[in-house]
Amino acid sequence: MLSIVRPRPAALTLTLSGALALFGTSAARGGDPHEQKLGKLRDSSHDHPQEPSGAARMPLSDTVGVTEDDCRSRSSDAAFTLTVRGSPKRLFSVDGYRARTLLLGAGAAGQHCVVVAWPAGPVSSDAKPSRVAARIDPAWFAVIENTLARIPASHARTVRRIVIDNRPKEHGIAPFDRQSLDDERDGHTIWLHEHLFLAPNHWARGNFGFYFAYHVNRDGTVIDGAAPDHDLFSPVLLHEIGHLVMYQRINTGLQGAAATSAPACAEMCGDRGDCDGLMAAEREAGCVSPYCMPFRFRTGTENWAEQYRFFYQGSRTRSLLSEGAAGCLDLLAAQSAAEAPRGTPWQRGLPDMTTFRPSRWDSCAGRACKPF
Repeated sequence: MLSIVRPRPAALTLTLSGALALFGTSAARGGDPHEQKLGKLRDSSHDHPQEPSGAARMPLSDTVGVTEDDCRSRSSDAAFTLTVRGSPKRLFSVDGYRARTLLLGAGAAGQHCVVVAWPAGPVSSDAKPSRVAARIDPAWFAVIENTLARIPASHARTVRRIVIDNRPKEHGIAPFDRQSLDDERDGHTIWLHEHLFLAPNHWARGNFGFYFAYHVNRDGTVIDGAAPDHDLFSPVLLHEIGHLVMYQRINTGLQGAAATSAPACAEMCGDRGDCDGLMAAEREAGCVSPYCMPFRFRTGTENWAEQYRFFYQGSRTRSLLSEGAAGCLDLLAAQSAAEAPRGTPWQRGLPDMTTFRPSRWDSCAGRACKPF
């Protein structure tokens, strides 16, 4: 058994066992991050929904093929095959995927298992092509480890599965819990595209201009093929984790539409219903990134996720939250201080990002007219 062992001053340590083995599998390409209209999106409780009794809803162990209790032993095995008890789910199925477990150790907070899964061959359950099986290597797992190490333990525990099967069009999606017997979207799973691991950072289009998509914390670097003990982390993955944190931590206790809505600090003109007729600069007020609303409806859920990313990405982006008068800075700081009394990730010895490429805003004719 081979293990990646790196001393970490962070309170949250993730141990990857058996990660130096190579794999064979693949993934696919899929739908838009938010394929529902807003009214349809907000029709269920996300945080701690009431689960049907008996066989009505399969527990995590049945769905992903591993329990929290056996994660410790699983992590020392070769990749295994996920199986779903009964019939595979029709939507976002992971049945038959290959997987490995990551064991998060959080001291007194206990241990938490994250399953990383990918299609077992060149086609995903969505019948889309993928190269994941043929390309996945220890560096892919290490970047997930490094990213989870930056955030509070309770935030890391909102992540139960990371599925790399190309369902997102480019980077990732973190869907809310559909509470359906026929749907794997459970509010604890992130789906990623192989592009995140195979390509360097690049410019991407948002609602209000172009932003720089940070796959990793160093420009010109690709995750795939990096040294197994690299210190790369993924700001894109931080953004997706922010969505799960919103469902499970920020909106705790809320029901129905409120459980899937952006917190008040991230609300946009769409949440207020007054976008129409506003000038471009007024519509983007409160955004720290041109990607601050979903493309298919108007709400501030992406604004929250981008502020979450900024907060944990590095010292420069955290300072930009203050410069940009970002509404969620106080909430993010309070959440972090409660669990990370020893300071920021970079104060705890994890990598810092001290530079940032300002976005190019439509309201400024495509110029970088703001510090963020």
